[in-house]
Amino acid sequence: MSLAFGLILLVLLGFVLTMFISLIPSKISGLKIMLLGITLTIFGGIIALDTNLDIGFIGYIIAFIGLIFSIVGIRRNE
Repeated sequence: MSLAFGLILLVLLGFVLTMFISLIPSKISGLKIMLLGITLTIFGGIIALDTNLDIGFIGYIIAFIGLIFSIVGIRRNE
């Protein structure tokens, strides 16, 4: 898989996640969504940095999903 294809796929994943998260009912506060995003980012970072796990790019994808959740939570909190 080339780098350009991977970046395009990552941008599309972010767009789809943003659309999915924006469909979450408005009774869920932005703070809860931000906390979920922070948790996913930390979890993905631990997976990405653990040398004993050999699962490829999954840790970075989980961290990216957590970043998207955090950004959407901040936007919803305003």
